[in-house]
Amino acid sequence: MKRLLGKFAIVTGGSSGIGAACAEALAAEGAAVMATGRRFDHAGAGHPALGQVIHAGLDVTNEAEVALRFGELPQLDLVVCSAGVGTFGPVINASVKDLREMLEVHIVGTLLCAREALRRMQPRRKGHIVIIGSHAAHHAFTDCAGYTAAKAGQLGLARVLAEEARPYDIRVTTLLPGATDTPIWDDRPGFDRSKMMKPEDVASFLIAIVARPGISVEEVILTPPAGVL
Repeated sequence: MKRLLGKFAIVTGGSSGIGAACAEALAAEGAAVMATGRRFDHAGAGHPALGQVIHAGLDVTNEAEVALRFGELPQLDLVVCSAGVGTFGPVINASVKDLREMLEVHIVGTLLCAREALRRMQPRRKGHIVIIGSHAAHHAFTDCAGYTAAKAGQLGLARVLAEEARPYDIRVTTLLPGATDTPIWDDRPGFDRSKMMKPEDVASFLIAIVARPGISVEEVILTPPAGVL
């Protein structure tokens, strides 16, 4: 039995990694899924059929574009905020441009998507917003200052969002994955990616949460069996 049959979902950052895996997992459970990303065509996408993933261009930092894209679905039951960007290196060599881009994508982008989600969900008094954060919000890793700052700010935003959404019966969940084998590691040699979680591991955990409307999981850290890598 498909547990999300009849649901409509938007996944940001859906062109690769965790976002792409989440989009496919949601569709496999019967949801109609719009997977968005900057790499996709930015023309009008229409809306998907149940059990289908369609691709649509979206820059989550573009306020008008977010509003337009989120309005294309006939209803909105689930939003997965997975868009992300990361630049790594010691603080002494840090680029303000890189920092601003990470803050814009992770914090401003999450805020814009969550705001549009609430505007669609509040009148119906139902919905679920899932934010893909990082355990870097709780751990201090060298060469990771800007990314950590962005993810810590995103987590703070998510906590307030959960409180504001609760009176409308809208669930907010922040997943904080540890090392996951995604393209973010392509330019960071020296890590054993065989010990990392796979995007599908995170996606299957997401399904286990969103498919249970009778419980609310607000914040959870996921790590591979080896722990912090």
